[in-house]
Amino acid sequence: MNWQELASWMVVVWRGVSGRWARRVYMLLFLICICLSAVLRFRTYLLTRRIQVVLAGLAQVRVDQTTESQLLKAVPDLVQYGGDRQRRASTERHYNVTISNDEEGYGMLGMHWVPEFLFSFGTEHDWNGPIHSKWRAMSLPFKVAYVLGWRHLTFEAWASVSDGVVSVTGYRIEPDFFLGWPASDLVVAHSVHGFWARHAIPVPVASIDDESPDFRFGGISGRFSSFAGDDAGIGVAYTASAPPELVSHVFRFDLSCFWGIRGCDSVRQVVPFLWADRRAIRIRTAARLASENPCPDQILAGRVRTLPDLNVALLDVVSSRSAGTDYRLREVIRGGPEGPLIEMGEIENPMPPPHPNLGDRFLYFSGAHFDSCRIVPATPSAEAAVRKTAPAPRRKEDEVSFGGRL
Repeated sequence: MNWQELASWMVVVWRGVSGRWARRVYMLLFLICICLSAVLRFRTYLLTRRIQVVLAGLAQVRVDQTTESQLLKAVPDLVQYGGDRQRRASTERHYNVTISNDEEGYGMLGMHWVPEFLFSFGTEHDWNGPIHSKWRAMSLPFKVAYVLGWRHLTFEAWASVSDGVVSVTGYRIEPDFFLGWPASDLVVAHSVHGFWARHAIPVPVASIDDESPDFRFGGISGRFSSFAGDDAGIGVAYTASAPPELVSHVFRFDLSCFWGIRGCDSVRQVVPFLWADRRAIRIRTAARLASENPCPDQILAGRVRTLPDLNVALLDVVSSRSAGTDYRLREVIRGGPEGPLIEMGEIENPMPPPHPNLGDRFLYFSGAHFDSCRIVPATPSAEAAVRKTAPAPRRKEDEVSFGGRL
């Protein structure tokens, strides 16, 4: 084929792809995409409205106060799953509600007809590590659907009732694109009476947990996230003693990014108040640890109030040297002593008291993994804080496992 014939063919092709009928086809496809996008976003908008109604109802529920009938009136979408359960002398019932578009073809917008090999095509993420970019983790079909406006949306709320009174409430919502199993959480929150772990695993107590013992962020929520970074997710667990203003932020959502143009790029878009609360608590924690009183009495009382497995021992200093300090057990205030405390021994302390004298008294905290303030001076006010504070109850519904990065 010579250049003249090639040029003539190119002219024919150009006229075919740019002619009147071709432009009409392009316009029709464009309008179809616009209409499909509008329908998908409107469907997601309707689902987010249902979620907001459930959250508004949960915000009215008070653990250990709200009755079962009041719960079902506040959150009428809740349905009982399983039968009544007998636990010792108590009768328990469990309720939940799930709002999701997962029924649309495995959460894939009916994409079960798409050839399976395409679901690995276009994925750039190394699945051996945490996810840093949702666009790299999504395969080609999901990227196309996401741009058109489809969003993965799965929300679950639950409540348990013991002897006719609500004993726990919570919810979780997943990110706006489908990952498969195990599911990840964008936001998860639930009420607790105290914090204790299954299989005798010590509860991790970070310094930020000491700063806000009744409203804790992080892995204490007991949920899992595949995503890396602070903006990937938020988990919070709170007690009845938590400040009401903070608890109200648990139910203040902005779900517009789920049906918006760009989607949800940060958990800050969804729960801006919780994001700000977490940041404020971290700032206060850093200021406290840098102050002259890094272990005030209120954090000691908070430990007793929220940690059922807490042990508190009163120690005497029996020797002090540059290499460390030896202590002798004087009294077990709460729980039981650990290991070498029964006689005498040196104890690792992440924040050791400076240059103690023989006969000085200290409070030793164990039964959890503390990042700071494991051994603190036993001042009269510190002793009163741990002796007079009512300990946390050990309730089965508060049992958590740790494995997430929230």
